[in-house]
Amino acid sequence: MRKHVVWMAVAAASVLLLAACSDVTEDAAGGDLTGATADGGTAVAQCGSEPIRLAVNAWVGAEANAAAAAAVMEDQMGCTVELVEIDEFPQFSAMAQGDIDATLEVWPSVHAKDYKQYIEANAGVVDGGELGILGNIGWFIPSYLLDEHPEFATYEGLKGNEALFATAETGDKGQFLGSDPNFGFYDEEIAQNLGLDFEFVYSGSETGSLAALDTAFANQEPLLMYFWSPHWAQAKYDLVEVELPAFNDECAQALENPDADGYACDYADDVLYKAFSADLATKDPAAFEFLSNFNWTAEDQNQVGVAINDGSDPLEAGRAWAAENEEVWSAWLPQA
Repeated sequence: MRKHVVWMAVAAASVLLLAACSDVTEDAAGGDLTGATADGGTAVAQCGSEPIRLAVNAWVGAEANAAAAAAVMEDQMGCTVELVEIDEFPQFSAMAQGDIDATLEVWPSVHAKDYKQYIEANAGVVDGGELGILGNIGWFIPSYLLDEHPEFATYEGLKGNEALFATAETGDKGQFLGSDPNFGFYDEEIAQNLGLDFEFVYSGSETGSLAALDTAFANQEPLLMYFWSPHWAQAKYDLVEVELPAFNDECAQALENPDADGYACDYADDVLYKAFSADLATKDPAAFEFLSNFNWTAEDQNQVGVAINDGSDPLEAGRAWAAENEEVWSAWLPQA
């Protein structure tokens, strides 16, 4: 999904080690020796000898989370961090099996079944607490299109006008542009249940969706697409979300019941959260406490995300952010 594929896929059973071991000598038990904060004040608990494996999902926000966490963990806690590229759904079984230690951004609107299966059932994964960011998935159009067609403010205005979004690929049918087909999404069900006649085409990645945005804005063309916030592109492109029916109990039940149909709602608001392998607290108490404390804003995430999108090495982008935001990350550090 990303423009910058810098880590090897977990499907290939390999990872790229992006962190070096600290020069702090650890005792036999691991994780008990202490360092100091950057200002020489309170002693900081150090990581043990085992690598901490963080999931990197296929969007730049997830990449930014992992990069910032890894940078601080390496530089302040002597951790060895491995960043593992993995899709958002298989990461749950990987955490349950202990192959991944943590993922730092879960979107609950598309992972209700995973939460129930792995976290509520105590099946090897624990809730790691809130990330600090409110996410939103939805249907978006360029603002210039809304200026021309104010009826497109809601889904009702799209009915009967689907052909306006036709492309060379879809012929005389209107196109709805999805993103990475491995993402969690319900757009085809939503459209069908609301009586909208679209041909669904998938950009294949976050990069593909951004390229489509560039083209549409350059040519002032119609575009209806799956997109989300927070995302740095929301500041670059003037996008407007199409109003869908409000999320309700019926749609909530449809998310948890694979036999249910009738999903005809907007995506639920997403209080993004973290999830950890149930073994992490025992494997490395210092890393567990740090990642539990990890909490930042959309502005923080976008600062790192923009740097990555502009070509910076993710870990260096995380370090650059950390150099300017000690007051944020110092609160994440576990005391010895």
